[in-house]
Amino acid sequence: MSRARSRVLLGLFAGGAVCGTAHADRPEFGAFINLDQIAESQLHGPGSDDVTYTEVSGTLTARISNRRIVASGTYHLSYRIPEAGGIDKSFNQDGLMRLQANVIDEWLTLETGALITRSRVDASGAAPQFNIGNPQNLTQTYSAFVQPTIMHRIGDLGLGLSYRYAYTQNATSQDNVPVNGPIDDRFDSSKGQQVTLDIGMDPGNLPFGWKVSSEYRHENTTNLAQHFRALNVIGEVRVPLASVPIALVASGGYERTRTSERSPLLDPVTGLPVRGKGGRFVVDPASARQLTYEVEGLIANAGVIWRPSRRTRMEARVGRRYGDLSVTGLIEMRPSERSGLTLIVTDRVESFGQGVSNGLAGAPPTLDVNQIDPSSSYQQCLFGKTSGSGKCIASSLGQASANSYRERAANIIFTRTMRTWTFSGGLGYARRTYIDNPNSPFSLDGVVDQSFFSSLSIGRPLSRTSGVSFSFTGNLFKNGQVGASDVMSGSFSTNYYQSFGRGIQMQASVSVDGSKQDGMTTDVSGRARLGLQYRF
Repeated sequence: MSRARSRVLLGLFAGGAVCGTAHADRPEFGAFINLDQIAESQLHGPGSDDVTYTEVSGTLTARISNRRIVASGTYHLSYRIPEAGGIDKSFNQDGLMRLQANVIDEWLTLETGALITRSRVDASGAAPQFNIGNPQNLTQTYSAFVQPTIMHRIGDLGLGLSYRYAYTQNATSQDNVPVNGPIDDRFDSSKGQQVTLDIGMDPGNLPFGWKVSSEYRHENTTNLAQHFRALNVIGEVRVPLASVPIALVASGGYERTRTSERSPLLDPVTGLPVRGKGGRFVVDPASARQLTYEVEGLIANAGVIWRPSRRTRMEARVGRRYGDLSVTGLIEMRPSERSGLTLIVTDRVESFGQGVSNGLAGAPPTLDVNQIDPSSSYQQCLFGKTSGSGKCIASSLGQASANSYRERAANIIFTRTMRTWTFSGGLGYARRTYIDNPNSPFSLDGVVDQSFFSSLSIGRPLSRTSGVSFSFTGNLFKNGQVGASDVMSGSFSTNYYQSFGRGIQMQASVSVDGSKQDGMTTDVSGRARLGLQYRF
């Protein structure tokens, strides 16, 4: 990790802790050291790669909640020591932090966040479910954002202005590229900015509510010097119905979205793009900037908002955007403190960097850090402490493409706590239509791929000092590129823990995962983990 990125992420983690300490009533901090022995065996597939190694790791957690500061975070660092089989020494990181600070009452709030996880490099490559051993086709992903927001009311009139700066980078060192299959670029890094302005009134003095809003998005990606620019101005009217808790809503306005990039440098012998560090395309220094996507014109939608109680909200809208039909929706249900559900349907033109940073910014500041699993290949969903709250980012991390795309997606997060059992999970679907230079011989313009993911867990305590849990994850990636393979993968694991005294806990787990690529033999592996944890 570069010094600049280290300073940014470390500053966000440390800054959140320092600010919280200054104002916190009773901040909660935790520190853990783990020593694990892992054995992995090839159960089916090519080769017989059996490995054993020791993993030494440490974890820090923090949670702060008071009138001024709401923050939560965790950081996990592990070191693997090989013992037998083909495994290398390695360091691994996982981290997540969200903070919301009320800087000036009724005027200024500040939000920030940081994420350290992994993402898949090659869309048609391996899809490991666990970050164990020498995982293939995974790269470390870093993302961070900061967002000050000014919000104030003048009588019945509400004003809002926010600015977000986000940085996302993939630190891959995998220079190898597929011999067969599609030729595509791998995401490197991006810097994004977003400005949002809105002014409006709720129903009251007027029989309807209204709002005028504007959003500007600006992103520069290092891959082929890509530029992303989007601007919209939208007016909205909301009319509540008198006899039922339903409001009719309609909006319309203007939007313009543009993307551009330079051409890749081609090898004069093979005619293929020259690749640099991490297998990324090298920019042709003699190439001019070319417009790859432009949509400009009027947009409109209409729908309904139903709020039968303070714990339930449902919203659905249908309209026209990006020159095509657009459907969005939201369902939030909190029937009790022990159960909840959130369903989000989106339609948006964005990129890998925007997808990851938007997911991080959309996650609640009160995170459930116990559901951050460092052994998973990447974090599919960021769960909130409130039941059923959170944000899923699996569709973004599932393929680290350098291209922009239009994504129509649906994600659901749910949590249910019974007397002894606790259920939680996330499900999602995403359909991407890629944006690229149509005149390039390696263009992905118009290519459509689809991805499905699921993450489910169930657990219960067996006694005051022991417990058991079961989890399942699954992914299906349907690749729309010519010559590319679809990839299906899944895993099942069972975990048991036993505490001894106040600080020592024994943990044991057994898992099986498998993956299947078109034209290749199904790969199935089994793993066993036994370890001790010391809690400070």
